Amino acid sequence: MKQILFAALLLAALPLAAQVADGDQHWAARADGSQNGHARAPHVDAAIAAYQKAVAANANDLEAHWKLLRALRFKGAYVATTDDEKKVVYSQAKKAGENALARLRTKGSEKEVADATRSIPGAGEIFFWDSVNWGEWALVYGKLAAVKEGAADRIRRESTIAMLIDPKMEAGGPARVLGRLHSQTPHVPFITGWASNKEAVKYLKESLKVDPANKITKVFLAEAMVDNDSSTKPAAVQMLRDVVNAPNDPEFVVEWEAATNDARTLLRKWKA
Repeated sequence: MKQILFAALLLAALPLAAQVADGDQHWAARADGSQNGHARAPHVDAAIAAYQKAVAANANDLEAHWKLLRALRFKGAYVATTDDEKKVVYSQAKKAGENALARLRTKGSEKEVADATRSIPGAGEIFFWDSVNWGEWALVYGKLAAVKEGAADRIRRESTIAMLIDPKMEAGGPARVLGRLHSQTPHVPFITGWASNKEAVKYLKESLKVDPANKITKVFLAEAMVDNDSSTKPAAVQMLRDVVNAPNDPEFVVEWEAATNDARTLLRKWKA
């Protein structure tokens, strides 16, 4: 009887695994046909659809959840071309994030949540990608509007949990998010008084230690350095020139090419 039950469970899991694998295949091809840091929609849309089917088949499959969040973020950041399009994607991402977080313990201090979920595969990635999507949502809806909705505190909490779970996740991603958050969050007394350019530089340097070649981190760090201390501008300019001249990681062609464009924009802004 146990063998029959096990076989039935195994057969039920096969379609789910196939959906995630299908999503992964399309995800790996997300740069096909991309130009200048902008990706075409077909592969990422197919990945999103596959992960959504996997989530619908098994709401407790954390791998499908976090990969869906990652794919939605990519679509909003690198496929959508207008604010209206981005708002639609990130609104979907917010709902998907709530659905994913419902499968995890989320109450308690950051350390308590991290300790409770560290051994669960995919948990850290859910906290991380939800924080990223909220950050993107905040940028497209406006920083002050995001502060009023509590987005900054949510991003700070979730990225801290992700960092406590695994600071090396996504090439130092949690510290990168925290650094960017400190850099971009308006300093509003009694609400976001914790926001600090000095902390932004600290976290971004921590992230860069994990992946010293990461173009996204370098662009964020260069901008934060100058915002924190204008005397660091020569070093920041050199960092951006290095970004422009360095090759892109083949695994992150779209993401790094977009970062290269951001580096060029900053250099023009600084007349460097």
